Amino acid sequence: MTAGYVGNLAADPELRYSAAGKAWMRARLSVQPYVAGADVQPDAEFYDIVAFGALAETVCEVARKGSRLVVTGRLEDDTWTGRDGMERTSQKIVCDGIGLDLRFAGSGATRTSPAPAPAPTSASTGITALVGPAVEQAFAEMPF
Repeated sequence: MTAGYVGNLAADPELRYSAAGKAWMRARLSVQPYVAGADVQPDAEFYDIVAFGALAETVCEVARKGSRLVVTGRLEDDTWTGRDGMERTSQKIVCDGIGLDLRFAGSGATRTSPAPAPAPTSASTGITALVGPAVEQAFAEMPF
Protein backbone atom coordinates (compact mmCIF):
# COMPACT_ATOMS: atom_id res chain seq x y z
CA MET A 1 0.00 0.00 0.00
CA THR A 2 1.35 3.41 -0.96
CA ALA A 3 1.20 6.18 1.61
CA GLY A 4 2.35 9.80 1.76
CA TYR A 5 4.59 11.46 4.32
CA VAL A 6 5.68 15.07 4.82
CA GLY A 7 8.82 15.84 6.78
CA ASN A 8 12.30 17.32 6.86
CA LEU A 9 15.56 15.65 5.91
CA ALA A 10 17.62 14.95 9.02
CA ALA A 11 20.85 14.83 6.97
CA ASP A 12 21.99 15.27 3.39
CA PRO A 13 20.87 12.38 1.17
CA GLU A 14 23.60 9.88 0.22
CA LEU A 15 23.87 8.83 -3.43
CA ARG A 16 25.35 5.40 -4.07
CA TYR A 17 25.69 3.04 -7.00
CA SER A 18 25.05 -0.70 -7.08
CA ALA A 19 27.58 -3.18 -8.48
CA ALA A 20 25.58 -3.04 -11.73
CA GLY A 21 26.01 0.76 -11.87
CA LYS A 22 22.41 1.63 -10.90
CA ALA A 23 21.92 4.74 -8.77
CA TRP A 24 20.18 4.57 -5.40
CA MET A 25 20.01 6.89 -2.43
CA ARG A 26 19.16 6.80 1.19
CA ALA A 27 18.26 9.52 3.63
CA ARG A 28 16.54 10.01 6.96
CA LEU A 29 13.17 11.79 7.12
CA SER A 30 11.89 13.43 10.31
CA VAL A 31 8.08 13.57 10.45
CA GLN A 32 6.43 15.65 13.18
CA PRO A 33 2.91 14.31 13.86
CA TYR A 34 0.29 16.86 14.88
CA VAL A 35 -2.70 16.18 17.11
CA ALA A 36 -5.27 18.98 16.96
CA GLY A 37 -6.26 20.30 20.39
CA ALA A 38 -3.56 18.41 22.29
CA ASP A 39 -1.53 20.30 24.89
CA VAL A 40 1.51 18.13 24.28
CA GLN A 41 2.39 17.08 20.73
CA PRO A 42 3.89 13.64 20.04
CA ASP A 43 7.61 13.21 19.42
CA ALA A 44 8.99 13.25 15.90
CA GLU A 45 9.06 9.97 14.00
CA PHE A 46 12.10 9.08 11.89
CA TYR A 47 12.01 7.01 8.72
CA ASP A 48 14.81 5.83 6.47
CA ILE A 49 13.91 6.58 2.87
CA VAL A 50 15.36 4.89 -0.21
CA ALA A 51 14.91 5.74 -3.87
CA PHE A 52 16.34 4.34 -7.08
CA GLY A 53 17.41 5.49 -10.53
CA ALA A 54 16.74 8.99 -11.80
CA LEU A 55 14.62 9.80 -8.74
CA ALA A 56 17.59 9.10 -6.47
CA GLU A 57 19.95 11.24 -8.55
CA THR A 58 17.51 14.15 -8.73
CA VAL A 59 16.81 14.14 -4.99
CA CYS A 60 20.54 14.20 -4.24
CA GLU A 61 21.00 17.18 -6.57
CA VAL A 62 18.09 19.21 -5.18
CA ALA A 63 17.53 18.31 -1.51
CA ARG A 64 19.75 19.05 1.49
CA LYS A 65 19.55 18.63 5.25
CA GLY A 66 16.44 20.48 6.45
CA SER A 67 14.66 20.35 3.08
CA ARG A 68 10.92 19.86 3.50
CA LEU A 69 9.83 16.90 1.37
CA VAL A 70 6.62 15.19 0.36
CA VAL A 71 7.36 11.47 0.02
CA THR A 72 5.13 8.73 -1.36
CA GLY A 73 5.99 5.08 -1.18
CA ARG A 74 5.69 1.74 0.53
CA LEU A 75 6.41 1.50 4.28
CA GLU A 76 8.48 -1.55 5.25
CA ASP A 77 9.84 -2.83 8.55
CA ASP A 78 13.60 -3.29 8.48
CA THR A 79 15.44 -5.57 10.93
CA TRP A 80 19.22 -5.39 11.29
CA THR A 81 22.01 -6.18 13.73
CA GLY A 82 23.87 -3.21 15.21
CA ARG A 83 27.60 -2.97 15.86
CA ASP A 84 26.94 -3.96 19.46
CA GLY A 85 25.36 -7.25 18.32
CA MET A 86 21.82 -6.24 19.30
CA GLU A 87 19.02 -6.78 16.82
CA ARG A 88 17.20 -3.57 15.94
CA THR A 89 14.17 -2.63 13.91
CA SER A 90 13.33 0.50 12.00
CA GLN A 91 10.89 1.56 9.33
CA LYS A 92 11.89 2.55 5.84
CA ILE A 93 9.95 4.04 2.97
CA VAL A 94 10.71 2.66 -0.48
CA CYS A 95 9.89 5.78 -2.49
CA ASP A 96 7.71 6.01 -5.58
CA GLY A 97 7.91 9.81 -5.65
CA ILE A 98 9.61 12.65 -3.79
CA GLY A 99 8.96 16.36 -4.14
CA LEU A 100 9.80 19.60 -2.38
CA ASP A 101 7.03 20.94 -0.13
CA LEU A 102 6.66 24.54 -1.28
CA ARG A 103 4.28 25.65 1.48
CA PHE A 104 7.22 26.72 3.62
CA ALA A 105 9.72 27.51 0.86
CA GLY A 106 10.73 30.94 2.17
CA SER A 107 13.83 32.30 0.47
CA GLY A 108 15.00 28.88 -0.73
CA ALA A 109 12.69 28.77 -3.74
CA THR A 110 12.43 31.44 -6.36
CA ARG A 111 9.76 31.86 -8.96
CA THR A 112 10.96 32.65 -12.44
CA SER A 113 9.05 34.48 -15.12
CA PRO A 114 7.87 32.37 -18.02
CA ALA A 115 10.02 32.58 -21.12
CA PRO A 116 8.69 35.01 -23.71
CA ALA A 117 6.78 33.45 -26.58
CA PRO A 118 8.76 33.13 -29.78
CA ALA A 119 8.11 35.76 -32.42
CA PRO A 120 5.47 34.61 -34.90
CA THR A 121 6.62 33.70 -38.36
CA SER A 122 4.52 33.91 -41.48
CA ALA A 123 2.51 30.78 -42.07
CA SER A 124 3.62 30.51 -45.66
CA THR A 125 7.32 30.34 -44.75
CA GLY A 126 6.85 27.37 -42.42
CA ILE A 127 4.33 25.52 -44.56
CA THR A 128 6.31 25.88 -47.81
CA ALA A 129 9.44 24.51 -46.19
CA LEU A 130 7.57 21.49 -44.83
CA VAL A 131 5.20 20.45 -47.62
CA GLY A 132 5.79 22.50 -50.76
CA PRO A 133 3.95 25.29 -52.61
CA ALA A 134 0.95 23.19 -53.79
CA VAL A 135 -0.06 22.21 -50.27
CA GLU A 136 0.63 25.76 -49.08
CA GLN A 137 -1.99 27.05 -51.55
CA ALA A 138 -4.56 24.51 -50.37
CA PHE A 139 -3.80 25.42 -46.75
CA ALA A 140 -4.25 29.15 -47.47
CA GLU A 141 -7.80 28.48 -48.76
CA MET A 142 -8.93 26.63 -45.59
CA PRO A 143 -11.49 28.52 -43.46
CA PHE A 144 -9.53 28.39 -40.21
